Amino acid sequence: MGKTVLWLILVAPLLLKGWYVDNFIYHYTGTRLLGFTQVLCNDALIYGGIFILLYLSFLPTIMRGLAALLRLAALLLFAVYIIDYAIIVNFNTHLALGDAIKYADYSSKYIQQIYGLSDFGVIVLGVLILAIPLYFSWVRFKSINPYIKKWPICLVLGLPLAAAFADNEKYAHAWIYKNVIDYNLTILSEAAPYSVAYVDNFSFQEPINCQTQPAQPKNIIILMVESLSAYQSRFFSGIHDWTPNLDEIAGQHQAFKNFYANGFITEDGEVALLTGLQPLYPPSSYTDDGGTSFYSFYNIKDSLPNILKKHGYKTEFLTTADLEFGNTGVWAKSVGFDYVEGHDQPEYDKWERFHFEAAPDEALYVRALDRIENNKKNNFLLFIKTVSSHHPYINPETKEKSESAAITYTDKQIGRFYRELQNNGFFKNGILIIVGDHHSMTPLKKAEVELYGQYKASAKVPLIIADGYQPASVENNQYQQIDVFNSLQGLVIGKQCSSDWNGILFGVAKTPPKYIIHRRGDNRDMVSVFSDNEDFLVKLDGDNTRVISKLPAEQAFRQLLVDKINALRIARAKWALTQSAEKSD
Repeated sequence: MGKTVLWLILVAPLLLKGWYVDNFIYHYTGTRLLGFTQVLCNDALIYGGIFILLYLSFLPTIMRGLAALLRLAALLLFAVYIIDYAIIVNFNTHLALGDAIKYADYSSKYIQQIYGLSDFGVIVLGVLILAIPLYFSWVRFKSINPYIKKWPICLVLGLPLAAAFADNEKYAHAWIYKNVIDYNLTILSEAAPYSVAYVDNFSFQEPINCQTQPAQPKNIIILMVESLSAYQSRFFSGIHDWTPNLDEIAGQHQAFKNFYANGFITEDGEVALLTGLQPLYPPSSYTDDGGTSFYSFYNIKDSLPNILKKHGYKTEFLTTADLEFGNTGVWAKSVGFDYVEGHDQPEYDKWERFHFEAAPDEALYVRALDRIENNKKNNFLLFIKTVSSHHPYINPETKEKSESAAITYTDKQIGRFYRELQNNGFFKNGILIIVGDHHSMTPLKKAEVELYGQYKASAKVPLIIADGYQPASVENNQYQQIDVFNSLQGLVIGKQCSSDWNGILFGVAKTPPKYIIHRRGDNRDMVSVFSDNEDFLVKLDGDNTRVISKLPAEQAFRQLLVDKINALRIARAKWALTQSAEKSD
């Protein structure tokens, strides 16, 4: 009985992952067993390693200390496999070494918040987690029966042979069924450095067109909504109907139905919206702070807060999240915000807390209205970062745990906040920009892929510009998050500039960019580039960075895509050399 339980524990994660991936792929292809069989083939190497380590540790002739080390190694590999599976299910990506380093200091706190564990509960859980593997590693088990000792090792040694049937290059979503080791080795090319000779000989010129226009020093609110995605809205996609308030606002103002996030995490959205820089990070190792949040994007002198402050604006960053997560508080101050506020604001003490120790969105909007009142005597930029629609999804009012419930609550609070701004006369001299920070970290819906294509679907988010002096309109040309920065700075300084890679969202100079860059969350070693009619994939690999999807017909165009990506990453690498890495206290 004991051996049966042990076998079930060992194979359960493999079977669960196979089932999950098979359903994932079925939604795209309508084909069953493709995902399941590929999981078995890819993970045979890992399970082969686990079984070999365990088998050797049970041999009667092996020393007890060595047996303990072998079992601990097997348990560590097994734990990595389980964590990777949990991340795939919850965040639609793999366990990446860079993420593990970046978020390690906050992960225990996040788990504690999600499950409501006290400090004592965390200690008890930690002791149990340590005690079980230590007991399993050191205790003596009954020796293997000599009669059956030989056939398991033949089976175990044969497992790696199954890897020969893995097919990881032909299918667009092959990343999901790669094993965690193979995945991390594949994306390692992202860290491949540029050679000194390549950098010295590299040059890239981007023609820029500028037009002067009367400056309009309006009050500006950027409302960056966590995980707000086009598929959640009937107005923006027709797929779901979870955002009636957002849809009503969109119908009354300027709505952008072909708008894209430049990255896949909140950090990327903040960089794009507030600095106008593409959130592409330089080649780096974990020893030179490459695992630091916002790496190479600290102390940006030409950030939106710094630009607006030169024109008399007061700039504020508001969120109910813990500012220590991702070093957000330090970064926000480094890019010029006069005032930065997070979860420890005393006004939130009377509210229930959720993940990231955050009060619900309703509390954030109450606080934002108070800050608006305090700034009514001067022009201001207010950047609001919501939290309630972050995974794990929960409606703070009803406690229902589902994505639809969380988004419905989020939408309700957006509607309330908008109506308060209307009642307070904000739109007489103010602009409200409502935008998603990134696509939700959930598997793409079949309807999304059919509507937008598999690459664009993962970047599609809503954008609404509510300006009391502009008539309602629907924009179908493609735009992106960095265009928000570009357009707002132009509005205030009286000079709008555009290029093939930067657009202008409003005014007489309104111009869509020809190309949009999106940092992918599934394949970290690849970057998507969108044009109006085609999508391309660029493989990040130092000097050997290249287009790997369907190749453009002209060599000059292929080179343009590669040169632009390289120019962005080389610029960030040079900036990182001049700025000491910022670390949280």
